[in-house]
Amino acid sequence: MNLVNGKPSSSISIFDRGFLYGDSVFETILVLNKKPKNIDLHLKRLKLGCYKLKINNFDSKLLSKHIKKALSDINNCVLSINVTRGTAISRGYNINFANNPNIIITTSEIPRYPKEYSIKGIRTKFAKSSLVSNPNLSQIKHSNRIEQILASKEINKDFPELILCDHKGYIIEGITSNIFFIKKKNFYTPIINESGVDGIMKSIIIKKLKQKKFKIFEKRIHKKDVNTYDAAFFCNSIRLVWNILSIDGYKYKDNEWLSYIMNIINNNE
Repeated sequence: MNLVNGKPSSSISIFDRGFLYGDSVFETILVLNKKPKNIDLHLKRLKLGCYKLKINNFDSKLLSKHIKKALSDINNCVLSINVTRGTAISRGYNINFANNPNIIITTSEIPRYPKEYSIKGIRTKFAKSSLVSNPNLSQIKHSNRIEQILASKEINKDFPELILCDHKGYIIEGITSNIFFIKKKNFYTPIINESGVDGIMKSIIIKKLKQKKFKIFEKRIHKKDVNTYDAAFFCNSIRLVWNILSIDGYKYKDNEWLSYIMNIINNNE
Protein backbone atom coordinates (compact mmCIF):
# COMPACT_ATOMS: atom_id res chain seq x y z
CA MET A 1 0.00 0.00 0.00
CA ASN A 2 1.23 3.48 -0.87
CA LEU A 3 0.04 6.42 1.22
CA VAL A 4 0.53 10.17 0.94
CA ASN A 5 -0.51 11.85 4.18
CA GLY A 6 -2.53 8.78 5.06
CA LYS A 7 -4.48 8.57 1.78
CA PRO A 8 -3.88 5.90 -0.89
CA SER A 9 -1.79 7.48 -3.62
CA SER A 10 1.32 6.90 -5.72
CA SER A 11 2.00 10.51 -6.65
CA ILE A 12 2.92 13.83 -5.10
CA SER A 13 2.81 17.43 -6.27
CA ILE A 14 5.61 18.52 -8.60
CA PHE A 15 6.05 21.39 -6.14
CA ASP A 16 6.89 19.08 -3.23
CA ARG A 17 10.21 20.22 -1.74
CA GLY A 18 11.44 16.65 -1.44
CA PHE A 19 11.05 16.25 -5.19
CA LEU A 20 12.37 19.70 -6.07
CA TYR A 21 15.42 19.84 -3.79
CA GLY A 22 15.77 16.59 -1.91
CA ASP A 23 14.49 18.58 1.06
CA SER A 24 13.45 15.53 3.06
CA VAL A 25 14.51 12.56 5.14
CA PHE A 26 13.68 8.89 4.83
CA GLU A 27 13.90 5.51 6.53
CA THR A 28 13.84 1.98 5.13
CA ILE A 29 12.53 -0.69 7.50
CA LEU A 30 12.25 -4.47 7.31
CA VAL A 31 8.77 -5.74 8.21
CA LEU A 32 8.24 -9.36 9.25
CA ASN A 33 4.84 -10.68 10.32
CA LYS A 34 3.48 -7.13 10.27
CA LYS A 35 6.11 -6.01 12.77
CA PRO A 36 8.55 -3.29 11.63
CA LYS A 37 11.96 -4.34 12.91
CA ASN A 38 13.68 -1.86 15.23
CA ILE A 39 10.98 0.71 14.51
CA ASP A 40 11.84 2.82 17.58
CA LEU A 41 15.43 3.28 16.41
CA HIS A 42 14.32 4.17 12.89
CA LEU A 43 11.82 6.73 14.14
CA LYS A 44 14.43 8.21 16.47
CA ARG A 45 16.79 8.76 13.51
CA LEU A 46 13.91 10.12 11.42
CA LYS A 47 13.17 12.69 14.12
CA LEU A 48 16.87 13.57 14.31
CA GLY A 49 16.84 14.10 10.55
CA CYS A 50 13.83 16.41 10.79
CA TYR A 51 15.56 18.31 13.57
CA LYS A 52 18.80 18.71 11.62
CA LEU A 53 16.97 19.85 8.49
CA LYS A 54 14.64 22.04 10.56
CA ILE A 55 11.54 20.31 9.22
CA ASN A 56 9.00 21.57 11.74
CA ASN A 57 5.45 20.46 12.53
CA PHE A 58 6.28 16.80 11.97
CA ASP A 59 3.65 14.70 13.74
CA SER A 60 5.15 11.37 14.86
CA LYS A 61 1.82 10.12 16.24
CA LEU A 62 0.21 10.70 12.85
CA LEU A 63 3.07 8.82 11.22
CA SER A 64 2.49 5.83 13.50
CA LYS A 65 -1.17 5.84 12.47
CA HIS A 66 -0.20 5.89 8.78
CA ILE A 67 2.27 3.03 9.27
CA LYS A 68 -0.41 0.87 10.85
CA LYS A 69 -2.71 1.56 7.91
CA ALA A 70 0.00 0.83 5.34
CA LEU A 71 0.70 -2.57 6.91
CA SER A 72 -2.94 -3.58 7.28
CA ASP A 73 -2.92 -5.70 4.13
CA ILE A 74 0.64 -7.06 4.09
CA ASN A 75 2.71 -9.28 6.39
CA ASN A 76 6.28 -9.10 5.08
CA CYS A 77 7.73 -6.18 3.16
CA VAL A 78 10.13 -3.28 3.06
CA LEU A 79 8.51 -0.20 4.56
CA SER A 80 9.79 3.13 3.24
CA ILE A 81 9.01 6.39 5.00
CA ASN A 82 9.72 9.82 3.50
CA VAL A 83 9.06 13.07 5.33
CA THR A 84 9.43 16.15 3.13
CA ARG A 85 9.30 19.79 4.14
CA GLY A 86 6.02 19.96 2.23
CA THR A 87 4.56 21.48 -0.90
CA ALA A 88 6.19 24.81 -1.79
CA ILE A 89 3.99 27.88 -1.77
CA SER A 90 6.57 29.76 -3.83
CA ARG A 91 9.67 28.83 -5.84
CA GLY A 92 13.13 29.14 -4.37
CA TYR A 93 15.29 27.65 -1.63
CA ASN A 94 13.81 29.73 1.20
CA ILE A 95 13.11 27.38 4.09
CA ASN A 96 9.93 29.29 4.93
CA PHE A 97 8.30 28.53 1.58
CA ALA A 98 6.89 25.28 3.02
CA ASN A 99 6.00 24.42 6.60
CA ASN A 100 3.46 21.60 6.33
CA PRO A 101 5.38 18.30 6.02
CA ASN A 102 4.24 15.58 3.66
CA ILE A 103 4.43 12.01 4.95
CA ILE A 104 4.90 9.46 2.18
CA ILE A 105 4.79 5.74 2.93
CA THR A 106 5.38 2.89 0.49
CA THR A 107 5.61 -0.86 0.86
CA SER A 108 7.54 -3.14 -1.46
CA GLU A 109 8.69 -6.73 -1.68
CA ILE A 110 11.74 -7.73 0.35
CA PRO A 111 14.60 -7.94 -2.18
CA ARG A 112 16.09 -11.35 -2.83
CA TYR A 113 19.85 -11.71 -3.01
CA PRO A 114 21.87 -14.84 -3.76
CA LYS A 115 22.08 -16.90 -0.56
CA GLU A 116 25.85 -17.08 -0.91
CA TYR A 117 26.07 -13.35 -0.13
CA SER A 118 24.84 -13.87 3.43
CA ILE A 119 26.22 -17.40 3.90
CA LYS A 120 29.62 -17.28 2.21
CA GLY A 121 30.22 -13.59 1.54
CA ILE A 122 31.09 -11.18 -1.27
CA ARG A 123 34.07 -9.53 -2.88
CA THR A 124 34.22 -5.76 -2.76
CA LYS A 125 36.42 -2.85 -3.77
CA PHE A 126 36.74 0.89 -3.27
CA ALA A 127 34.42 3.06 -5.32
CA LYS A 128 36.15 5.49 -7.67
CA SER A 129 34.12 8.39 -6.32
CA SER A 130 34.38 9.77 -2.79
CA LEU A 131 32.03 11.32 -0.24
CA VAL A 132 32.02 15.02 0.52
CA SER A 133 32.39 15.97 4.17
CA ASN A 134 29.43 17.81 5.69
CA PRO A 135 29.05 17.43 9.48
CA ASN A 136 25.62 19.09 9.38
CA LEU A 137 24.23 16.28 7.23
CA SER A 138 26.17 13.30 8.58
CA GLN A 139 24.49 10.43 10.47
CA ILE A 140 20.96 11.04 9.15
CA LYS A 141 19.26 9.69 6.01
CA HIS A 142 18.54 12.85 4.08
CA SER A 143 17.28 12.43 0.53
CA ASN A 144 20.32 13.85 -1.25
CA ARG A 145 21.82 10.47 -2.26
CA ILE A 146 23.41 11.50 -5.56
CA GLU A 147 26.88 10.42 -4.35
CA GLN A 148 25.63 6.91 -3.67
CA ILE A 149 23.63 6.85 -6.90
CA LEU A 150 26.68 7.70 -9.01
CA ALA A 151 28.84 5.18 -7.15
CA SER A 152 26.24 2.45 -7.73
CA LYS A 153 27.17 2.49 -11.43
CA GLU A 154 30.17 0.34 -10.48
CA ILE A 155 28.08 -2.34 -8.74
CA ASN A 156 27.78 -5.66 -10.57
CA LYS A 157 27.39 -9.36 -9.77
CA ASP A 158 31.10 -9.66 -8.97
CA PHE A 159 31.02 -6.65 -6.64
CA PRO A 160 27.47 -6.30 -5.25
CA GLU A 161 28.52 -3.67 -2.72
CA LEU A 162 31.35 -1.10 -2.75
CA ILE A 163 33.24 0.90 -0.12
CA LEU A 164 32.99 4.69 -0.07
CA CYS A 165 35.81 6.84 1.32
CA ASP A 166 36.27 10.55 1.90
CA HIS A 167 38.64 12.59 -0.26
CA LYS A 168 41.57 11.70 2.04
CA GLY A 169 41.04 7.98 1.62
CA TYR A 170 39.42 7.31 4.99
CA ILE A 171 36.69 4.67 4.85
CA ILE A 172 33.17 5.89 5.60
CA GLU A 173 30.69 3.16 4.64
CA GLY A 174 29.33 0.97 1.88
CA ILE A 175 27.02 2.46 -0.72
CA THR A 176 23.98 1.15 1.16
CA SER A 177 25.56 -0.24 4.30
CA ASN A 178 27.95 0.30 7.16
CA ILE A 179 31.21 -1.59 7.48
CA PHE A 180 33.05 -3.30 10.34
CA PHE A 181 36.57 -4.71 10.64
CA ILE A 182 37.82 -7.37 13.05
CA LYS A 183 41.29 -7.78 14.52
CA LYS A 184 41.80 -10.61 16.99
CA LYS A 185 38.71 -10.33 19.22
CA ASN A 186 38.17 -6.60 18.72
CA PHE A 187 35.71 -4.88 16.36
CA TYR A 188 36.35 -1.61 14.53
CA THR A 189 34.03 0.61 12.51
CA PRO A 190 34.52 4.03 10.89
CA ILE A 191 33.34 6.95 12.96
CA ILE A 192 30.44 8.79 11.31
CA ASN A 193 30.80 12.48 12.09
CA GLU A 194 31.54 14.28 8.83
CA SER A 195 29.78 12.17 6.19
CA GLY A 196 27.84 8.95 5.90
CA VAL A 197 24.81 7.40 7.62
CA ASP A 198 24.87 6.09 11.17
CA GLY A 199 23.08 2.83 10.42
CA ILE A 200 20.45 1.21 12.61
CA MET A 201 21.92 -2.26 12.11
CA LYS A 202 25.34 -0.85 12.98
CA SER A 203 24.00 0.43 16.31
CA ILE A 204 22.32 -2.92 17.02
CA ILE A 205 25.53 -4.83 16.35
CA ILE A 206 27.52 -2.48 18.60
CA LYS A 207 24.95 -2.93 21.39
CA LYS A 208 24.99 -6.73 21.11
CA LEU A 209 28.79 -6.85 21.08
CA LYS A 210 29.01 -4.65 24.16
CA GLN A 211 26.53 -6.90 25.96
CA LYS A 212 28.90 -9.79 25.28
CA LYS A 213 31.86 -7.74 26.57
CA PHE A 214 33.58 -7.36 23.21
CA LYS A 215 35.64 -4.25 22.59
CA ILE A 216 34.33 -1.97 19.85
CA PHE A 217 36.25 1.01 18.52
CA GLU A 218 34.77 3.73 16.32
CA LYS A 219 37.76 5.33 14.62
CA ARG A 220 39.17 6.69 11.39
CA ILE A 221 40.24 3.77 9.17
CA HIS A 222 42.30 4.47 6.06
CA LYS A 223 41.84 2.41 2.91
CA LYS A 224 45.53 1.49 2.88
CA ASP A 225 45.15 -0.26 6.25
CA VAL A 226 42.50 -2.86 5.32
CA ASN A 227 45.20 -5.55 5.14
CA THR A 228 45.99 -5.06 8.84
CA TYR A 229 42.66 -6.58 9.88
CA ASP A 230 41.63 -10.23 10.12
CA ALA A 231 38.12 -9.89 8.69
CA ALA A 232 35.47 -7.41 7.59
CA PHE A 233 31.72 -7.27 6.94
CA PHE A 234 28.93 -5.03 5.66
CA CYS A 235 25.62 -4.58 7.47
CA ASN A 236 22.28 -2.90 6.91
CA SER A 237 18.70 -3.25 8.11
CA ILE A 238 17.40 -5.17 5.10
CA ARG A 239 20.34 -7.39 4.07
CA LEU A 240 21.65 -7.86 7.62
CA VAL A 241 25.31 -9.04 7.55
CA TRP A 242 27.42 -9.82 4.49
CA ASN A 243 30.88 -11.23 5.05
CA ILE A 244 33.61 -9.52 3.01
CA LEU A 245 35.80 -12.10 1.32
CA SER A 246 38.22 -9.60 -0.19
CA ILE A 247 38.82 -5.87 -0.70
CA ASP A 248 40.51 -4.82 -3.93
CA GLY A 249 41.94 -8.32 -4.20
CA TYR A 250 43.22 -8.57 -0.62
CA LYS A 251 41.67 -11.78 0.75
CA TYR A 252 40.53 -12.40 4.30
CA LYS A 253 40.56 -15.82 5.96
CA ASP A 254 37.69 -17.47 7.79
CA ASN A 255 37.15 -15.81 11.14
CA GLU A 256 35.39 -17.22 14.19
CA TRP A 257 34.26 -13.83 15.49
CA LEU A 258 32.76 -12.92 12.15
CA SER A 259 30.88 -16.24 12.16
CA TYR A 260 29.73 -15.40 15.67
CA ILE A 261 28.19 -12.05 14.72
CA MET A 262 26.65 -13.52 11.54
CA ASN A 263 24.92 -16.18 13.62
CA ILE A 264 23.56 -13.55 16.00
CA ILE A 265 22.24 -11.20 13.29
CA ASN A 266 21.46 -13.36 10.24
CA ASN A 267 20.10 -16.33 12.16
CA ASN A 268 18.61 -14.24 14.98
CA GLU A 269 20.39 -16.30 17.63
